[in-house]
Amino acid sequence: MADTKRKNPGDEDVPGTAQTGDDICPTCNGSGEVGRKACPDCGGSGKITVIVGDA
Repeated sequence: MADTKRKNPGDEDVPGTAQTGDDICPTCNGSGEVGRKACPDCGGSGKITVIVGDA
């Protein structure tokens, strides 16, 4: 299970930050894996944190 308080390389900001939300990781297409290993951009969760507000 991915650590939800840590910023992964594909995240635009730390999860839980105001004006952010989850999106499907474009690197692994939401599977959480690349080549049978945890995706390096989402940390294996299949989701990335994106800024959705006017921060």
